[in-house]
Amino acid sequence: MIETLIGRRDDQTARADVCVIGSGAGGAVAAAELASAGLDVVVLEQGHHWTSADFTQREDEMLPRLFEEAGMRQTEDGSVIVLQGRCVGGSTVHNLCYAFRTPDPILRLWREEHGVAELTPDAMAASFERVERNVKVKDIRPDEVNALNAVIRRGTEKLGWSGFVTRHNREGCVQSGYCILGCSYDAKQSMLVTYVPRADRAGARIWANARAERIDVAGGRVRGVAGRVVDHAGRPGARIDVRAPVVVLAAGAVASPELLLRSGVANRSGLVGRGLHLHPSVMVAGFFDEKIDAHRGIPQSYYVDEFIDLERDPHRGYVLMPIAGFPGLTAANMPGFGRDHFRWMQGFDRMAGLLVLLHDQSEGSVTPGAQPGRPRMRYALTDEDRRQLAEGVVHCCEVLLAAGAREVVVPYWIDPLVLRPGDDLSRILARGVRQGEIPIASTHPQSTCRMGGDPRSSVLGPWGESHEVRGLFVADMSVFPTSLGAPPQITTAALADRTAQHIREHWSRLTAG
Repeated sequence: MIETLIGRRDDQTARADVCVIGSGAGGAVAAAELASAGLDVVVLEQGHHWTSADFTQREDEMLPRLFEEAGMRQTEDGSVIVLQGRCVGGSTVHNLCYAFRTPDPILRLWREEHGVAELTPDAMAASFERVERNVKVKDIRPDEVNALNAVIRRGTEKLGWSGFVTRHNREGCVQSGYCILGCSYDAKQSMLVTYVPRADRAGARIWANARAERIDVAGGRVRGVAGRVVDHAGRPGARIDVRAPVVVLAAGAVASPELLLRSGVANRSGLVGRGLHLHPSVMVAGFFDEKIDAHRGIPQSYYVDEFIDLERDPHRGYVLMPIAGFPGLTAANMPGFGRDHFRWMQGFDRMAGLLVLLHDQSEGSVTPGAQPGRPRMRYALTDEDRRQLAEGVVHCCEVLLAAGAREVVVPYWIDPLVLRPGDDLSRILARGVRQGEIPIASTHPQSTCRMGGDPRSSVLGPWGESHEVRGLFVADMSVFPTSLGAPPQITTAALADRTAQHIREHWSRLTAG
């Protein structure tokens, strides 16, 4: 049963076998798999239960509904916007459906350098296949590649660079283009329409508007979760108490470490909340004579991997990805004032966006803020990561110009660079990418509660269980030992599936005594 607790004045209590915190790519999968195994599961989701009937395709209405802090969550210095979901289904409700498995070189890196010996491609195959089947992963057809992605493909191929049409998790897509605001047609196979209903059918109790605020531990084992009913603004109301011998924390790589730190548990290593990777990205806008209408059709179907070779070097590289916005989001990220800004926005229907997304080595941190649900994030790019981002911005410009752009804008807040065919692109390298001088965004925070074989250098064991607290698992992007270097949706879901199977198989040990 999915219950929306908003407005409840009476305290909510429950006993269960498992309490899952979060309902995104990790939490929904864990809840569905464990409930299907016959376990009594309670899911706590601090966001609201919105459905496709609520998805109005209006930025001003959907950003506050679907995103943490209305899409304006940012690092402490304001230099990086971090987009995260805050609703039943989590970030899968607003993501753009790239469906990549974990790259084999990354699995090898995690095995060889981080002691997660069980993470072989063969060992992960069953989880990958199960997840891909449940969210209906398939190839994007040629007729589903919209004008934006066709332009990026044209420029990439003209330069002789490597790129490809990707796979996605949509079924019956009508190509409206409003994916980031929630799919009004239930074509996007997010957790909201796949694993959450499956967990519901299997008997899980899913509580929306329920924020976990403390994980209770006694005698070296988890005992339950305490929290509060919250309204749309996060204001606390009635108390929540769930007693369970197993807790699966899947609140995301920002909220999960915040909750562990606020609870004072599972941090003997001192590493909870440390090691934050963001996959930071910088966008470039190209303006064409032809009409593109980038906001129509599947937003991302092409992927440029010319500048990442994880087999050769699993620690660095970057990819180029098409990006489309709606008028409000685009205006917020376009530089300039008055006439210049107006002119660029007049070209909205002839604009193509391309971003560089970095496989970052920079590491930040998450710590609790003044109140639950408002953590502090610190993140500073290393010199090498700044260099790679600047290089990636140059390559974005090259693709757009090769595709026929008459003008390319690198959106520095002050004195944006306007480049035309034949201009010297080395001006970008000279100016560089510095935080606070150019819009930087992240949709993939990760690695803040890392798995590993050594309790001194990791928070969790190889199956996602705390080294210190029996029955306490983490199953979201915070478990990644390093930056992933690829879109994370399928990796997150597959690792959660793997953790759920482990809990099922080791239930007696987890609950003994």
